Amino acid sequence: MDISKVKVIGIDKIKFPEMIQIEQNVPDIHLTNIFETVQKQIAKTKFNKKIKEGSKVAIAVGSRNINKLADVVSAIITEVKKIGGIPFIVPAMGSHGGGIADGQKKVLRDFGISKESLNIPIISSMKTIKLGETKNNIPVYIDKNAMLADAIIIVARIKPHTDFSGDIESGLLKMVAVGLGKHIGATTIHNYGIESLFKIIPEVGLKVLEKAPIVLGIALLENNFSKLSEIVAIDPENFLEVEKKLLRKEKQLMPKLPLSEIDILLVNEIGKDISGAGMDPNIIGRSKSAEKNIGKNIHIIIPLDFTEKTHGNAAGIGLSDLITKKLFEKIDFNVFYTNLLASNGYLEGKIPLVLKNDEYAIKVAMKTLNKNCENVKIVRIQNTSNIIEMEVSKALLEEVKNNKKINIVGEARRLKADKGGNLLTYPY
Repeated sequence: MDISKVKVIGIDKIKFPEMIQIEQNVPDIHLTNIFETVQKQIAKTKFNKKIKEGSKVAIAVGSRNINKLADVVSAIITEVKKIGGIPFIVPAMGSHGGGIADGQKKVLRDFGISKESLNIPIISSMKTIKLGETKNNIPVYIDKNAMLADAIIIVARIKPHTDFSGDIESGLLKMVAVGLGKHIGATTIHNYGIESLFKIIPEVGLKVLEKAPIVLGIALLENNFSKLSEIVAIDPENFLEVEKKLLRKEKQLMPKLPLSEIDILLVNEIGKDISGAGMDPNIIGRSKSAEKNIGKNIHIIIPLDFTEKTHGNAAGIGLSDLITKKLFEKIDFNVFYTNLLASNGYLEGKIPLVLKNDEYAIKVAMKTLNKNCENVKIVRIQNTSNIIEMEVSKALLEEVKNNKKINIVGEARRLKADKGGNLLTYPY
């Protein structure tokens, strides 16, 4: 049946509430000179002593849309060439990009990382070498091209993981263990279950460091505006302890939705480039993991679109309650299922109710709340990496005014959709 023909009784009586644009009052402290920062950081390490003239150096880059990532990689390339190294890029993204070499290369291209833009080869392959097993008999794999290089540099953002908590979450060691392990490595690790990841990722990562020619890590931190705020170059023997410190720092700085209760959360875009779960569970309070499924009093979540860079990977769609026909038709099930099954993320892959457009989905959600339209508490964000600016319905105005950390920056305007039922962007 055509979803667009499905009708819900009473929807025509539902009216959108007025919305107000607000912003959280937090400082925007970020780096402005990426090349100089990378140069100074690398100079503090033993890197220059480990690279000889003609050394082949693999630079491992993942699948997250990190601010200024291409500039960081370009700066690393400059430093490698300066001491006579021959750099090339390897995708380090586990099963992402559909779990195929060309797909992973395409992911990097979206971030401005390509042979044309950086003038070095992008060597993408799903072939791996088994390095052995950990003390607990966990098989350990690494990208073959990286392993055959003379040296490997790991580039990774430090951030809380979407499914588990620990001293080490998303960062250098996860990139080493899961990203460089390609599809087989990612699948092997996730097969041990979410509850074991906080132990397994460091265990596998340290085994790779022991066996592979990893000579440097470049750790990246972003601020609340998703801008690069810190770059730290780390010698491999210090990965574990330095990453622990950086993760603690990142957790303290991580932004939050500043409202106590939300009836409907509208997310303009979700995607694998934003979060491994499409929407960051640390923000929305929902996860396939009981540990992260902490409930933030958000009753209904409606994602409105995918990012272009997610390439139809609908990871995390199961964390939402309603979706639209437009969103559903953009799902690339081959890419989606490859990544989903590699991470055993069945819950995040469940398909919610599908409605014909944005307007219909929002009004169906409002109808189920059994509230006067003007009393519905709606919050609209761009994505879970960008929650400094947002729109809130007038039902939240009193709470907003009583919060000194929130500024009102726009006039009240009623939420609007175009003739096709697609929600318009502010100002309407």
